Amino acid sequence: MKNNGFHRPSRTVHRKAALFILLSLSILFVSTSTVFRVPDLFHGYVIGNIQKAFAAVSSFVSRTVGAVSELRNIKKDYEALLAKMQEYELKEREFTSLIEENKRLKDLLGLTSFPDAKKIAAHIIARDPGNTYSSFVIDKGYNEGIRKYMPVIAFQDGVEGLVGKIIDVKASTSTLQPLYDQRFFAAARLAKTRAEGLANGRGFRDAPMTLLYIPKTEMDTLKQGDIVVTSGLDQVFPQDIIIGRVGSYQLNEFSSSLVIEVQPAIDLSRVEYVFAIENQGALTPYAGGKQ
Repeated sequence: MKNNGFHRPSRTVHRKAALFILLSLSILFVSTSTVFRVPDLFHGYVIGNIQKAFAAVSSFVSRTVGAVSELRNIKKDYEALLAKMQEYELKEREFTSLIEENKRLKDLLGLTSFPDAKKIAAHIIARDPGNTYSSFVIDKGYNEGIRKYMPVIAFQDGVEGLVGKIIDVKASTSTLQPLYDQRFFAAARLAKTRAEGLANGRGFRDAPMTLLYIPKTEMDTLKQGDIVVTSGLDQVFPQDIIIGRVGSYQLNEFSSSLVIEVQPAIDLSRVEYVFAIENQGALTPYAGGKQ
């Protein structure tokens, strides 16, 4: 028993000694500089990561704000470019319109017939919407030299053709009776054979005129497309103004003459500018312009 009591404290001492040795060895391995680096390590790993997180969030917010601002600027630029494009499109349309206007004016300058006759250029400013007894209004009148019964021509697609005649004159405007009016008559002839007749409108703009009193003997030589011109025998229209071209024709059962349809040379639905011509041989005097 004594022997056992003696050995029990000795084991305790051994254990304490072992712990002391381990602690000593730990102190030997952990130097003073290592201990001082612990806050640096904390700062480097923990605080550094926090700073990186804040920096990432800040960068994201900054990029988002920048992107929104950039999109706003892009929208402004787009709207400005769109407005500029619309402006260019408008200018292009105006330019195209000017080109067409210039072409029409050049066509008007191409009038070569009647070099010695007085020609007064006018612009059609109004049209009668009705078909029967239709009439046009031009922007020239007595003050510019327009007189009643003046023949009116136009130049279109390289052709100089008859449009009608003046039937009413005011100080600054005049009324034009187109050749398709039912009341319109003009002494006419076939340009190829010189056979004479009378051209008459049918009252409808899209309907052909009628050429009457052409002898049936012309039927053998008459062809579609033959040119019909004024003869000048009515002393209203100068001779050899193109009226149109022959379309269909047939023999009148109750007379010895042909009934010929004539397609007008001038498409009056497209006419804007016309020329009134002073016919020196006209029967109706122009004195005072009161007629």
